[in-house]
Amino acid sequence: MNAYLKPIIVPAVLVALIFASALNLVLERDRTRSLFIDLQALRKQKDELDREWGQLLLEQGTWGAHGRVEEIARGKLGMTIAKPEQIVRVRL
Repeated sequence: MNAYLKPIIVPAVLVALIFASALNLVLERDRTRSLFIDLQALRKQKDELDREWGQLLLEQGTWGAHGRVEEIARGKLGMTIAKPEQIVRVRL
C-alpha cells in the first residue's frame, strides 16, 4: 500500500463510521418517536374500549335484572308463577 494513502485511509474510515453511526442514531430516534406515537394511539383506543366494555356490562346487568325479566315474562308472554299443584317432579 502506498505510504501516502495510509494516513488518509484511517481517518476517512473513521469519519465514515462516525457518519454512519450518527445517521443510524437519527433513524432510530425517528423510529422510536413513531413507535411512541403508535403506543399512545393504542393506549387511547384501549381506554375507549375499556369504557365501552364497562358500559356494556352495566347494560347487560340492566337487561338481565330479575325484575325486568319477570315483568317481560308476565306482560309480553303472559307467564305466571306455577301453583304447587301444577308442579310435577320427575325422578331421574
